[in-house]
Amino acid sequence: MGQSQPDPIDHLVSGAVDTHMHTAPGAFPRQDTDFSAARKAKEHDMRAIVTKNHHFETASRAKNVRDELGFDLLGGITLNEWVGGLNHHAVDGIANFDADIVWMPSITSAHHLENAAVQMFETEEEAKGGITVLNEDGNLTEPTLDVLDSIAEHGFVIGLSHLSPEEAIALVDAATDRGVEEFLVQHPHANFLNYSHEQMQTITDLGATLEFHYICTTEMMGNAATVGDFVSAVDAVGPENAVMATDGGATANPPAMEQFKQFIRDMLAEGVPESDIRTMTTENPKRIFDLVLSPPPSLYPADRYLFTRSAELC
Repeated sequence: MGQSQPDPIDHLVSGAVDTHMHTAPGAFPRQDTDFSAARKAKEHDMRAIVTKNHHFETASRAKNVRDELGFDLLGGITLNEWVGGLNHHAVDGIANFDADIVWMPSITSAHHLENAAVQMFETEEEAKGGITVLNEDGNLTEPTLDVLDSIAEHGFVIGLSHLSPEEAIALVDAATDRGVEEFLVQHPHANFLNYSHEQMQTITDLGATLEFHYICTTEMMGNAATVGDFVSAVDAVGPENAVMATDGGATANPPAMEQFKQFIRDMLAEGVPESDIRTMTTENPKRIFDLVLSPPPSLYPADRYLFTRSAELC
């Protein structure tokens, strides 16, 4: 049997980062475990992947993968009800595992519970209320400010998750004044978020980066977006303010690695230049997560952050 032909997009996958995927174990069925997802990404010469869990932290799990496989699997925590909501102690805790990102509430956010088609609670009483970062006066709550201060202290990225566009804009505006430097706006095309181009421009002008998710093109997400919608958004904010990710992992869709590659193919088919794709899949994620250099495998695990987190050495 002859060798398989190389994929024409391999050079665009090499060095890239999928900044958002879901892995097992988790409360929902997933295509890959932390380890199998990392192995697939490593086999495709990706630079890193970032894993999220709606219920608990992924930072300690990611550290296990880095230590064993010598590949940059990154993790963090989602501030849903199961970890105490807007809990700065949970944020401080994940610093012990070299975490990278803190996501605002997702499936237990007030905005999700009011607007998303898929609910995550069995009874209406459980879903009552939900978490918001704003008080009745429209200002950030004290627990939210405490969380922002912890995030700034540890140098974490903020994921806006399922907050409403209005909440997200207010949070980014305040967080930059408190020392937070990097923000990712998850799936702004999702039906329950549906950012306008004006809102996208407002939040990127404040310093956030839009995270376009290929999952929004699938039936699972109600076909919320087309690739053409992503292209229009890139035209509105510029590729320097966007990343391409999958939000992959659900068993209803193909594995995240396949989705990532298809995302690249589809954007190329829409006429997006390779240079812009490289900006959104590689350069922007590396900047956001301080993935400055590719660390020699021999230096894992102890010296990893000499190369990936220390800008002073570069």
